Amino acid sequence: MPESLYLTVLIVDRYLSLIQIKKSQLHILGLTSILIATKYEEIYPPSLQELLGVSENKFSRRDVINMEHDMLTHLQFSIAAPSAYRFLERYNKLCSAANDD
Repeated sequence: MPESLYLTVLIVDRYLSLIQIKKSQLHILGLTSILIATKYEEIYPPSLQELLGVSENKFSRRDVINMEHDMLTHLQFSIAAPSAYRFLERYNKLCSAANDD
């Protein structure tokens, strides 16, 4: 879902504004951000095993869980925020309603 994509980018951005990580850790950061975002936004999020498979099993299950814990702790479990997507979604509804008159 588009909401998951926007939330993933927001999580990555907020985490990187707080913590400096090595370039080699960016892949696991992205994977974990997708995991967190889909758990929050989707009704049926992909399983951790599916995400690990897509990443060619570069990481262990424990690595991702540890990263998830670290990220959520540093973000103080606050992952919801207004996004450009939500604004555009509402703006589109208002435009549609105005055109119906």
